[in-house]
Amino acid sequence: MKSFSEDYTFKEAALFSLHLMQLSKILWRTVENDWEKLLKPFGININEHQILCMAYSSPYISIMELAELGSMHITTAFNFSKKLKQKGYLQITKKKFKNKNTCIELTKKGENLLFDIVRNYKPHENAVFLGALSAKDLYGKLPNLTELVTLMRNVYDENLLTLIDRCSTTIEEELIEKDGILKRKNDDFVK
Repeated sequence: MKSFSEDYTFKEAALFSLHLMQLSKILWRTVENDWEKLLKPFGININEHQILCMAYSSPYISIMELAELGSMHITTAFNFSKKLKQKGYLQITKKKFKNKNTCIELTKKGENLLFDIVRNYKPHENAVFLGALSAKDLYGKLPNLTELVTLMRNVYDENLLTLIDRCSTTIEEELIEKDGILKRKNDDFVK
């Protein structure tokens, strides 16, 4: 079959897409297992954790934005937000500046939970991290996923990647490590 673009062939496009689909399926299952294992002691699931992270990164995010950026149905976003409110991790309000949309706001208890989850992370129990160590051995650093981030910037809404970056940066700035233990800069609590 003749190339349908001067930049790539049909075969090249098809093989790239199929390869990425298969790798994504394998990676997602492994990431999902690692993520569920991390969250299990805290009694929340992946969707709830994602909602908490987005609320941390974007105060007063609307349920509609939450659903869109979190790749979940609006009903799912609302129902999980209600569960998190019942546990005391979120507040749900209507904000005039958001066109009276229902918005969520992280409570102090929710913020503490997020940092407890990070402090509870065990690298030796995380299959994806352990798999990435070979890259660190080879290149002297962990993969920064630049190509994947570039690909996602062209596939998904820029707002989601900005939100992810903001969450990671804020957590990185808030935490310090001493003797292999993480704690918040302004917190004497060490787990």
